[in-house]
Amino acid sequence: MLRRTPALIPLVLAFVVAANAGTPGFFQGQVYREQNVSPGWIYVQARNGMLRKVEVSRARVAYAASVPVADRASDPKRDLIQGTEVQVTAEQDGNGEWRASRVEIIRIQRPSRPPSRTQPDSGKTL
Repeated sequence: MLRRTPALIPLVLAFVVAANAGTPGFFQGQVYREQNVSPGWIYVQARNGMLRKVEVSRARVAYAASVPVADRASDPKRDLIQGTEVQVTAEQDGNGEWRASRVEIIRIQRPSRPPSRTQPDSGKTL
């Protein structure tokens, strides 16, 4: 019986470590920028209206293949703007705050520009 005990110690330690590790959560939604949010944090609003505050300062931010290369910024974090659709991989800390390890930008919401008006006969832009 004593010979089996040393073999069980690594198994028990592995179980304890796994039980204490945070379970990653995956969620998707649109970036919702609030003026009072701290730097390195964003809000993500799901389709059902649920709003999650997420720390992204240490996250790897990348573009999905669905985002055209021409629309991508040199630093993907710059596109974490109001309305951008993202998929987040994060863990909750002891305070219930979400800490992202990865953010994938699925669709970028650019501010719309008003259409230019042209005169029908001259083709000049007003």
